[in-house]
Amino acid sequence: MKRRGVSRRFAVGAVTIAALTGVALGIGLHQAGSGSSGKGPDQRLDGQAIWPAGLRRAPDFSLPDQSGGLFSLASTRGRSVVLMFMDSHCRQECPLEGRALSAALRQVPNGQLPLVVVVSVNPWEDTPASAHRAIERFGLASFDWRWLLGSKKRLEPVWRRFRIDVRRAAGDIEHSDALYLIDPRGFERAGMVYPFLPSWVSNDLMTLAAEGSGS
Repeated sequence: MKRRGVSRRFAVGAVTIAALTGVALGIGLHQAGSGSSGKGPDQRLDGQAIWPAGLRRAPDFSLPDQSGGLFSLASTRGRSVVLMFMDSHCRQECPLEGRALSAALRQVPNGQLPLVVVVSVNPWEDTPASAHRAIERFGLASFDWRWLLGSKKRLEPVWRRFRIDVRRAAGDIEHSDALYLIDPRGFERAGMVYPFLPSWVSNDLMTLAAEGSGS
């Protein structure tokens, strides 16, 4: 699996990666939260892209999960969500991203843990069994997760809504990379592309949980 650049939903010009020094991917990304509302981005958040509360409602969708049940993003209201796009057969970047998320979630108190939602980018090969194997391989099996599956026709509208480009190549799936943090009210609050520091994710999740509790 190869990543073809930053998701267009995040991109604001060229960026430089300096994860080891804690520099977020793309200085200009923090300007993405400003809009006609006049609100600026929430400086408490560490995401590479951040948006004010109530500005960007996450597009809703419904897809079957690994158990065959129909999952909708709207059903998660009242709980934070980590939304990712992955190939269960990937042996390169997806496992690294999954393990970074696992490290982040281990830093989050139980009462503040999100639901992990993975949308398949490999409708040709992803199955419930391969999803379970990938979640185990990524170190995420002990957390609450859903791996959403479907045909290319069914998945494509979701990819488009979140600006995920997917291309099937010989022996490979090429796709853009994005991780979204969605708050309990259903609004996008932070976005990241790999590589990211686990602490960025854990800190943002704890901030959103505290915000939702009114503390």
